[in-house]
Amino acid sequence: MYILDKIKKNIAKAVIQALKKKLVKAADLVYPPNPEFGDISLPCFNLAKELKKTAVETAEFLVGKVSADNIIAVKAIGPFLNFTFNKARLAPVVIEEILKQKEKYGLNKNGKNKIIMVEFAHPNTHKAFHIGHLRNILTGEAVARILQANGYKIIRANYQGDIGLHIAKCLWGVSQLKKEYQAVKSEPIKARAEFLGQAYALGSKNYEANAEVKQEIIELNKKIYNQDKAVMPIYKITRKWSLDYFAAIYKKLNTKFDRLYFESEVFKSGREIVLKNLKTGIFKMSQGAVIFEGGQYGLHSRVFINSEGNPTYEAKDMGLAELQFKEFRPNKILHVVGPEQAEYFKVIIKALEIVRPKTKGREAHLRYGWVRLKEGKMSSRLGNVVLGEWLLDQAKKEVLEIMKGARGPARPAGGPACRTGRLKNKLEVAEKVSLAAVKYSILKNGLDKDIIFDLKESVSFNGLSGPYLQYTVARIQSIMRKSQITNPKSQTNPKSQIPNYKLDDTKEQAIILRLAKYPEAVEAAGRNYDPSEIAKYLFELAQEFNNYYHSAPILKAKTDVRRARLLLISAVKQTLENGLKLLGIETVEKM
Repeated sequence: MYILDKIKKNIAKAVIQALKKKLVKAADLVYPPNPEFGDISLPCFNLAKELKKTAVETAEFLVGKVSADNIIAVKAIGPFLNFTFNKARLAPVVIEEILKQKEKYGLNKNGKNKIIMVEFAHPNTHKAFHIGHLRNILTGEAVARILQANGYKIIRANYQGDIGLHIAKCLWGVSQLKKEYQAVKSEPIKARAEFLGQAYALGSKNYEANAEVKQEIIELNKKIYNQDKAVMPIYKITRKWSLDYFAAIYKKLNTKFDRLYFESEVFKSGREIVLKNLKTGIFKMSQGAVIFEGGQYGLHSRVFINSEGNPTYEAKDMGLAELQFKEFRPNKILHVVGPEQAEYFKVIIKALEIVRPKTKGREAHLRYGWVRLKEGKMSSRLGNVVLGEWLLDQAKKEVLEIMKGARGPARPAGGPACRTGRLKNKLEVAEKVSLAAVKYSILKNGLDKDIIFDLKESVSFNGLSGPYLQYTVARIQSIMRKSQITNPKSQTNPKSQIPNYKLDDTKEQAIILRLAKYPEAVEAAGRNYDPSEIAKYLFELAQEFNNYYHSAPILKAKTDVRRARLLLISAVKQTLENGLKLLGIETVEKM
């Protein structure tokens, strides 16, 4: 149990003793909007109802009747009872927790013995990998890491569409680009993937504009479903091109999957499940197709098997769910999918829980907002997509441009300029910094927020950005090198080395309290499946450190103060590293 948890429980216990009634829990405590009010508050509205007093009277009644360990002041402000911590006693405990637990600081066991499958990425073969896929992967990977930090066993799954009309559209396009197809065979995998995107766009446009071509593509789709020998060779070759390209992107983004699922392996079982339950009345015939009537559940109806007898996405999801629960028996499956599929998943989840009652409450759609551009919504069908890899490459170019200067980028508030011009491993650093720029720019937003991606803002070494956080870690590492303490984490008993009166600066105390709140940020991010909780926390911590560094000497301070401050900032560094890791962001030693 972390120190803030203990303090909250002590406060709740003290209130219970004062009232002689179990009317309050640690979870009822909140942080006041103004730090001048105190460090933590108890809203008295619910207590007032039980005590038959007003909330203001209740708060005033409790003042003087409540005392707890590590609390130095209790005061009533309106309907709130406010508590102020003893920061001098808090500092050594918090720093000791961090420097002893190291990478484990902030972890909890809330999900012990529970399995969550996080299903994300979902790029369809034979189509472009765009920045929407990028947000999906970065979100899914961060959610998986955060849930692991909360004690869950995580299964990373990726469900990819490798069969369906989009494949037929692409292969039709390839048939019209025979010379280009032959030429691209000898090109790098990236060029082959780009060619498939062009072929798909060509097929899609002609499918909509030409009735004859539309029929050709429909017939081609049937051949693919039936594994016709005439189309299987080119299908398998181009499918491999897509999968190899996706694998390279996953590796670059530092994500991996425990299981790759494909539509081609579940369409038959999905069709069988639907047909079997057609007899039970769960599904019904309508104009030659098999549908699920969602109206009786407040949902819309959807086709599960079309009039040609082919299973739709809906039926395939039935087969997918059966396979996923059979293989891994997860307590929950999170489908990380965009907002356009919200109504779709409501129907799928409802149909599934009727077909398989044991899945009720175990499937969830984790939706996220659009990545929008000035040109409007992306469309691989129209061929005007912004490729995910293009964005990563552009971010790296921007970072390299910043690093060209002799003194590097402008300094973050409170810190000296980054000496990137002197780095020997510029390309390696640029790769990590550009990835951090893209990842943080996407993850700092709440899941439901739409994003207009700003490249210049994302690579900035000032402000709300990944490079700013990386710089803060590198800045602290530089201070530690100059102090000749190369491994502060190895201190065996930091508590005994921090005299209570040596960390009494108000900015130091603010940092200590912020550090103590990190485990709560991890818990909140896991509870809400929201990486932005971590992103926000890290930025606030980095800001407080940089403001502190600007105003308080560290290396030039007196011996005891210097030692205490070095241990404090090493705790800041460890916490920043822990949080960045949850976002999939690597730190760098020098910038």
